[in-house]
Amino acid sequence: MTKPVRNGNPLLPYTEKQLPSGFTLIHKEVRSAPIVTLDFWIHTGAIHDPEPHFGLSHFYEHMFFKGTEKHGVGVMDRIITSLGGYNNAATSLDYTHYYVVLPSAGWRAALEVMADSLLHPLFDPEEIERERAVIVEEIKRHEDNPWAKIYDEFIEAAFANNRYQRKVLGTVDSLQTIDQGVFQDYQRKRYHPRNTTLSLAGDFSLAEVEDALGEIMGGETSEPFEDETAEWPLIEAPVNVELRRDVNQAYLLIGYPAPRTLGTPDEYSLDLLSTLLGEGRSSRLHRRLIDELGIASSVSCSAWGLKNATLFIMEAATDADKIDRVEQVMQEELDRVRDGITLDELEKVKSMERADFSFSNEKISSMAHTYGYSRVAADIEHAIHYLERLDEVDIESIQRAYDAHLTPSRRCRGALLPKRG
Repeated sequence: MTKPVRNGNPLLPYTEKQLPSGFTLIHKEVRSAPIVTLDFWIHTGAIHDPEPHFGLSHFYEHMFFKGTEKHGVGVMDRIITSLGGYNNAATSLDYTHYYVVLPSAGWRAALEVMADSLLHPLFDPEEIERERAVIVEEIKRHEDNPWAKIYDEFIEAAFANNRYQRKVLGTVDSLQTIDQGVFQDYQRKRYHPRNTTLSLAGDFSLAEVEDALGEIMGGETSEPFEDETAEWPLIEAPVNVELRRDVNQAYLLIGYPAPRTLGTPDEYSLDLLSTLLGEGRSSRLHRRLIDELGIASSVSCSAWGLKNATLFIMEAATDADKIDRVEQVMQEELDRVRDGITLDELEKVKSMERADFSFSNEKISSMAHTYGYSRVAADIEHAIHYLERLDEVDIESIQRAYDAHLTPSRRCRGALLPKRG
């Protein structure tokens, strides 16, 4: 159904419907420029990797571009480029998505080649081996990145009781278990229309898109599909992860795993709290650690909303001999903010969030991303009405979210330090 325009929201109006083939279609018509975005969201990610094939979802992302029964290796990229566009993809814990941005004159050809890769992948054994080697090198580079390394270990500890502990890239060993048969089985189980959301925005009409998809799919349909949405078990005791590497500074993470908050009032409260604490130069952590004390080179804070859990996380980079003091100050600011938020501060961070929302949905590609991500992670309405629900947040609701989710018994600490001399 089509949602009406309300309060000048750039995401309204839009249409969401399920097609006979099983695809969920989200369409936003934008005629301001001859540009379109086609964004295919598969409701599958690292949490769905079957044991022992960890890293399969990400590996599959690489193979998506490696040929079909109709198109050889590299043909998709050449077609998209010849149409004046570009394509890319990303894999996360909850989802994988593939997108194309191009001039509107070529959208039909782009849709055909993307749908072909979705429905008829080839999984050539030689290409599998080539991409396996590419991903092994990607894992090695990831391991050499200090922030990436401590994040991986920290998240594994924070979500030790559920599948969010998984590494999206998998491991060198787990990649060796993946062959053509594993890909084919995963494609049958996860890569089918009823597990796919097509988020399309730009210079084309809904009728055009529906007609094109009907012709592309023919009579092909897929069985009903139900994905899991539940609160997953969390750790119930504090954890500490400490690594030493050949680095010149220290990296510190303090976080609190919590139940799912996406689409609930606590989502907006935690977003505002994280902005107040650690987003931008005016945030409390930046002012205290960098401006006043000069003991950190960078700080930030975020509320990471996943489909089945949340992670509220603060981070800082500093000199190794200052890490204890930095941690002390971070904890002081976290303790202080619970009862120390002023109305002026609250309105300021609301203004920052409003500006970020508007900026992040300014482009056609950004709109398509917002629709698709919201559909995979929660529901579109929670994103569409983000600003309205943000306005409803008051100091008391932030305090309630703080008490409910920043639980001391689940405090996680991660630190990556220079090797001892």
